[in-house]
Amino acid sequence: MAERTQVKQKKAFILLPYLKNGDGTAVALMNYYQELIEHGWRIDFLVLKIFECEWLNKVKADGNNIYELPKENKYSYKVSRKIRSIIKEGKYDIVHVNMPGHVGFETLKMARQYGIGKRIFHAHNPRNNLNLKTVISTKVYDYLLQREATELVACSKSAGNSRFGNKDFQVLKNVIDTDRFVYRLEDRRYIREKLHIEKKVVVGVVGRFAAQKNPEFLLECFAEYNKLNKESVLLWIGDGELQEKIQDRAKNMGLKGACLFVGRKNNIEKWYSAMDLFLLPSKFEGMGIVFLEAQCTGLPCFGSTNVPIETEVTELMHRISLKQEANYWATAMKKVTDMSGDRRSRASEFINAGYTHEATKSDLLNMYEKRIK
Repeated sequence: MAERTQVKQKKAFILLPYLKNGDGTAVALMNYYQELIEHGWRIDFLVLKIFECEWLNKVKADGNNIYELPKENKYSYKVSRKIRSIIKEGKYDIVHVNMPGHVGFETLKMARQYGIGKRIFHAHNPRNNLNLKTVISTKVYDYLLQREATELVACSKSAGNSRFGNKDFQVLKNVIDTDRFVYRLEDRRYIREKLHIEKKVVVGVVGRFAAQKNPEFLLECFAEYNKLNKESVLLWIGDGELQEKIQDRAKNMGLKGACLFVGRKNNIEKWYSAMDLFLLPSKFEGMGIVFLEAQCTGLPCFGSTNVPIETEVTELMHRISLKQEANYWATAMKKVTDMSGDRRSRASEFINAGYTHEATKSDLLNMYEKRIK
């Protein structure tokens, strides 16, 4: 009797900052995760910090591993040793890095040293030009990462062009669940009543309190808008290292009673329904998936021209230069909220544009399968 040939399980190792609800990189990747599992892939993750969430439970239930980096300086030997140990023992077919900088470089370098032939560097943002230090660091590590990678991937053409220049790269779309991000009147009423803002014009934010998101200018824009419409409030969903600073500034600007900072939420789709306008004047974005989510619920959106043009899926997306003063932004916002009519979900536009899970669910699978043939 002939012996049955045992098929080797295909294995991928993914490095990303966090696997948690609301994290843009995690959202982008987990849209593709289930299709990989259903086609026999094992997917292990390495993150900066482990958070309890639905995805954590899902990954563990599938028999996959989630590793956490040591809470040490990223240049420390303990961090390098952890990465080396995982890659050496894992015997992966693919290493997929979704973090720029030193940790991403170390991961790809060790993957090469241990003979992993398929190494992906996936850019989720354009180059970081916040200050001279980040400009130099980004330039150096982008060179090193691209030297170690065998494949380059970006979440949008603009992010890829910024990060990779004239080199060949593939775009892996950030997509949304159009069945989830719909406008629901009952959610709107419930949240607004709970927060006692039933009759207010709600300017909403979904984003981290981080320099990339330009939180100080955002607060200035709302302050100018609030001068034009005293019956307005700022509803900010998210957390981050600058949260206390921004809350203190709101207080000093006399906006404490007009600002609601509610923290990070898992059921973000319900909160979009409670808003009247979405505002996030980021200094840079790889794609800006929150703009897609907000538009899908029928919410007018204001972002900077540093947000990729691909976010203009509907006429609800307004991109303004950061060279314009806060009062210019506020006037444009006021014009839109004054003209707002009946709100409706915009799922059909996203389906037609191909920004749905159903249209793209096999894209990462196909990329992986192609790489190991």
